[in-house]
Amino acid sequence: MKKLWRGWKGVVHRINDVIAFVLMAFTYVIAVTPVSLCFKVVNNDLIERGLGDPRLESYWKTVKREKMADDIRRVQRQY
Repeated sequence: MKKLWRGWKGVVHRINDVIAFVLMAFTYVIAVTPVSLCFKVVNNDLIERGLGDPRLESYWKTVKREKMADDIRRVQRQY
C-alpha cells in the first residue's frame, strides 16, 4: 500500500508541476505582456526622469559629517 501511495504522490507532483507552469505562463501573458506593450506605446524611454544634467559624473550630493561620526559613544547613545 505504501508503494502505491508513493507512486500516486509522484504522479500528482508531476501534474502539479505542469499546472503551475501553465498558470504562470498564462499569468505572464495576460498580465505582463499588455502592460509592457502599453508602456512601449505611451513612452519611448521610461528610465529618463529628468534628474539633471546628463554630463555629470554623479548625482550624489556631498554630506557634511558630524564631528563625532566615528566615535563609539555616538553608537551607544542612539537616541
